[in-house]
Amino acid sequence: MDDKSLTTMLESIRADFRAGKETRFTSRLTDVMPSGSGADYHYKNEYQYFKSIERSRHYERNDSVVGQGLRRLVANVVQDGFSCDFSTGDSGVDNEWKARWKEWSEDADQCDSEGEKTFAQQEQMGLLSVLRDGDILSLPRHDGALQWVENHRLRTPFQAKRNIVHGVEMADGGKRARYWVTNEDLSLLSAAAIGTKFTPIEARDSQGNRNALHLYLPTRFSQRRGVTVLAPCTDMVGMHDDLQFTTLVKQQMAALIAILRTRTADWEPGGDVRYGERVNDTSTSGYVRPIEGIEAGLEIASDKGETITAFSSNIPSSEFFQHASLILTFIGINLDLPLCVLLLDPTKTNFSGWRGAIDQARMRFRQLQSWYAGAFHNPTTKWQIRRWINSDSRLKSLFERRQRLDPFAFTWHPPGFPYVDPTADIACDVMQSRTATNSMRRIQAARGRDWDEVSTEIVEDNAKAIRKALQATDELNAEFAGANITWREVLNLPTPEGVQIALSPVPQSTPEPVKQGGNDVAA
Repeated sequence: MDDKSLTTMLESIRADFRAGKETRFTSRLTDVMPSGSGADYHYKNEYQYFKSIERSRHYERNDSVVGQGLRRLVANVVQDGFSCDFSTGDSGVDNEWKARWKEWSEDADQCDSEGEKTFAQQEQMGLLSVLRDGDILSLPRHDGALQWVENHRLRTPFQAKRNIVHGVEMADGGKRARYWVTNEDLSLLSAAAIGTKFTPIEARDSQGNRNALHLYLPTRFSQRRGVTVLAPCTDMVGMHDDLQFTTLVKQQMAALIAILRTRTADWEPGGDVRYGERVNDTSTSGYVRPIEGIEAGLEIASDKGETITAFSSNIPSSEFFQHASLILTFIGINLDLPLCVLLLDPTKTNFSGWRGAIDQARMRFRQLQSWYAGAFHNPTTKWQIRRWINSDSRLKSLFERRQRLDPFAFTWHPPGFPYVDPTADIACDVMQSRTATNSMRRIQAARGRDWDEVSTEIVEDNAKAIRKALQATDELNAEFAGANITWREVLNLPTPEGVQIALSPVPQSTPEPVKQGGNDVAA
């Protein structure tokens, strides 16, 4: 055997990856670098990138499923909003931070540059924009308001440097240096030409604090812009829309009245029979066609030797529902929503199926909550605290004197999820704790909570309640002498599990009889 045939044989049995080869089962890749490329390469064409954004917005506006699916995902992640817990080391400062945040976040004139939306509304719309468009820019302004810049306004200026990806300029090492924002909305079909007005916004200020919050969900480390979550299922959305439209058209056609007449050899025409109001339709060729009117209770008689049957088609067929359900499932998994949640319809599964789907979906919901708190809530809160301190000499002096206080000590708590089966789930947690089959920190972690925080809050809440009860007890005893009220009468704490308290009347003692003259007389 020569060397050439040996080499050919060894190449044929080589155990490499088939994914790197083109076969009849793998599609031919286009718009990729065979030697590998960064994530930005795949949306390098500006026209196609922004066209995909507008297509996603179109689906949200007009598609019967996508819009409500996006809103359903936002509703599950944000719910009634995140809550912030301040822990600076001084209860007075904590209360002041809480009051200041409440005042700012609930006043649209203070927190929104347009004066229209509260922080809770911006919280929901910001996440919706990230999911639908791919990313959005939130700008903390000097006046204390948030200004939002939608995805399509981040553009690359004409004849710009090469280290700008659709309006995001990078410094050495890939760190974001600044964002280029158009002053006016550009048409989707127009490029950023000479004369277009741009506003460069520095990514960070002179102290290194974030000057712009770029909200997006990256899937690669080399990704500079966000991509809509609808990108992988774009074809499926179009297929579902076409499927519904064609089925509706067929349904309308099938709803037209059709009569099938079956005639035998002995058929005899019965002549012109008028069944209702008749109109004549004249064609361009002069042919006159009578059209019978339709009315309720219409009876049509057949001629001799003729059988009349009504045409009825099976539309939609049983295959339609299976196929439509499959396409909706593909759309739902790209939105991280099970089909039963996407359609708000649990009738296609049982309780176990519903519970399993919800548990899997909530894993992704928690990931989105954690990302959103870190990308949006945390930097927004730090920016506000810096504003409060810099604008109030009293606060600045306080933190200079008391170095141990941390003005930026806070924790954003995402909304939790209720138990699917509260009685069974809580009983299971209690059983694990009592039988020492699981620790409290693991039990709480499985519920998306931290045991150190929960136990601290429980102790602090109980201590606060007992302290208030003691104060109220002292006031009552001072007002009503001899009442001897205890704090436990003012505050009824729950009885520990398994402990039962029974109250019974104290029996009165019976006096001993005294014998007098042989007769027993009670003393």
